[in-house]
Amino acid sequence: MTLLPTARRPRTMALAFLLLAPPLYGLLGLALGMDANWDLRNYHWYNAYALLTGRLGMDMLPAQMPSFYNPLLDVPFYLLASHLPARAAGFVWGTLHGLNLALAFLLAHATLRVGGAGARVALAALLAAMAGFGGGTLGLLGTTFHDNMVSLGVLGALVVVAGSLPRLIGGPAPGAFARVAAAGLLAGAAMGMKNPTVIYAVGLCLAFLAVPARPWRRLWLAFFFGVGVLGGLALCGGFWMAHLWVEYGNPVFPHMNQIFKSPFAALSGYVNVGFFPDSRLERLFFPLVFPFAPLKVGEVPFFDLRVLALFLLVPVAAALALLGRAFHRPSAGLTETAATRYLLTAMAVTYALWVAMFCIYRYLVPLEMLAPLAIVMAAGLLPVPRRAALILAALLLLLVQATARPADWGRVPWSERWVEAAVPPIEDPDDTMVLMAGYWAISHVIPAFPPRIPFVRIQSNFLQPDSVGNGYLALMQDKVGTHRGRFLMLSTIPDTPGAAKAAALLGLRVAQDNCRVIPNNLGEPLNLCAVQRMADLERSVD
Repeated sequence: MTLLPTARRPRTMALAFLLLAPPLYGLLGLALGMDANWDLRNYHWYNAYALLTGRLGMDMLPAQMPSFYNPLLDVPFYLLASHLPARAAGFVWGTLHGLNLALAFLLAHATLRVGGAGARVALAALLAAMAGFGGGTLGLLGTTFHDNMVSLGVLGALVVVAGSLPRLIGGPAPGAFARVAAAGLLAGAAMGMKNPTVIYAVGLCLAFLAVPARPWRRLWLAFFFGVGVLGGLALCGGFWMAHLWVEYGNPVFPHMNQIFKSPFAALSGYVNVGFFPDSRLERLFFPLVFPFAPLKVGEVPFFDLRVLALFLLVPVAAALALLGRAFHRPSAGLTETAATRYLLTAMAVTYALWVAMFCIYRYLVPLEMLAPLAIVMAAGLLPVPRRAALILAALLLLLVQATARPADWGRVPWSERWVEAAVPPIEDPDDTMVLMAGYWAISHVIPAFPPRIPFVRIQSNFLQPDSVGNGYLALMQDKVGTHRGRFLMLSTIPDTPGAAKAAALLGLRVAQDNCRVIPNNLGEPLNLCAVQRMADLERSVD
């Protein structure tokens, strides 16, 4: 198995794709517009700013529950977008997303077994291009959700494995185990930076049990891949898990708190069940449902049939392949056998974990990227002539690509800078605390304030002033109660009345007639209102 062809002309074609695909994809990202998604405004911008400027102990919950998420992936975007003009940062960011196409090409080229060297390069390039144009993947181009960044670790791990499967299966053990550990390191790093990527780490690990090798060899391959996963997790997520453990007694705080029982959160798993299917039957046949009801698995509409195509094709093709073997009818064999078994098994395990744990489509984007190659693999399992298998694969690929409609999580026209906010002058910032309330995404404007001002969110999707059973409330009440300077309240304009009610529970009054507007380029204008202590008002009346 070779990642690149050895013949001169096909090799030149392959290198041209590898070099040109990422920047062209970055240019496409510029054409789509500037990302202004809710999560960017809620935590991706702020979390990186907080980590880089030492604000982790200074502010409280400004980004709501995601204030506790690992900010490592947000840092490169923040550095790009805060130091470069928005378009330049967008091009670089989109080009990084385009590296997925390069990895998809290497994976496809290493596994395809059709045509000559030139035809294989052309087909690998086609499948790789399709990897970037799925309904979820294209919608994520140039955004900060990072599902198409952690995919680099997933696809990278697959390239390492697929490029050396014969050696992994039958070669010297030390080299094979070192290689799978390296692949696991990539998958573990992705998991460390974004925890839901655990489904891919587990899927890629267990898939070694399906490769055509001796049983003990399979187990050792899976074991050393798992060791690599733990190393990558420690490398990219260990520092943050240690921080959460020291501060809150839960390394994945606030998630799984029914197990870790941190006093600073409710005894809950903090699982988003809003996207779970309505019944077990719907969960079992979910790919027949969510492509036609995308809001069941996402926040915005989109359309893509890749998962549905695999859901129908893979089990049928696998069953027919077994039947064909029994009757001595060989499969078409469009791809390398060991790689086919490994990848399709990994994707099946990953999907099963996804539908059990998350049901949020963005988390399936790496699988969506792999789907075009997987469709060819599954078609190649059929006990039919190769030409028939190729025609079937071509028809399915044409269908899924022609019908794909990308998601749009919110884009705006390009600005000079990615995040712009006009904060009015603040009197005595050294003695001022800004409270935040409401449930909207507003923390992206914090870097525009004087850096000495602490921010405390008194109302969020993690905590409210009247929460019960959440020990974090005492921390928030103490921080607000011991502040002796002036307060301001930051919220959206529609959230201002609710912010006033939340503040009243803490003995504060929001002067709704004394507010200043903060315009910003990513969303609606915000309100910055004066706040008074009710005790001070009562003393002035007396």
